[in-house]
Amino acid sequence: MLDRYQAIDPDMLALTAGSTVLDVGCGTGRHMLELSRFPGTFIGLDMAREDLRKMRYLLVATSRQRGVRANVHIVEGNGERLPFADGFFSHVICTETLEHVPDDEALLRDLVRVLRPGGVLVISVPDEYSERLLWKVSKRYRTAPGGHVRIYRRKQIKELLKKHGAAPYAVQFRHSLESIRWLVHSTVDREWGKPGRVTRAIRWLLDTPSHRNWRGLAWCDALGNYTLPKSIVLYGRKPERIAS
Repeated sequence: MLDRYQAIDPDMLALTAGSTVLDVGCGTGRHMLELSRFPGTFIGLDMAREDLRKMRYLLVATSRQRGVRANVHIVEGNGERLPFADGFFSHVICTETLEHVPDDEALLRDLVRVLRPGGVLVISVPDEYSERLLWKVSKRYRTAPGGHVRIYRRKQIKELLKKHGAAPYAVQFRHSLESIRWLVHSTVDREWGKPGRVTRAIRWLLDTPSHRNWRGLAWCDALGNYTLPKSIVLYGRKPERIAS
């Protein structure tokens, strides 16, 4: 079973020693750290300098705990103006980022531009059903500075990938337990961004590293993904060049 903490299934990527992977909006490196156990060259890019500092620290800690097989690089930059050549990467990842940026189509175009023909693009955004519920029950959630500027319909996000040159071939739904956490924080906690007692308890339950392998949590999360997932994850492939 896929680790509950992860949005992306490594088995869907078919990574090899020759893989080149770009994670745009990598944050503190949730996916880069997990994928670093595979061979290849990985680049994590984000605008938040403090998050990148944390990622460097976590990468060192990970290398001491279990070793790192990948060659990992960290870059501060803007996803809408990627500093890479056309077709440079075999895989491009962008999770929980499109919903934040004003020009999501410009970002998608550049993600596909740096992807080689036949390469894999993985996108995740908040799923429309949990997102509509949160926008409805909490004004704080929908108006928080730096928050989400749009809701994607499931069909819409698939069509966006197609429009910009990455044909979807697989869809997964993830993180239903996070829907519960956000509902509690949005409706119960007095101050936005400061978790109350119940929210802190949920965070302890979900985020403590030793809890990540609890089967009961994994089963609850998997069952909830059929009803109220927090995220939809799409895997798309850039078409091979047509021979002339």
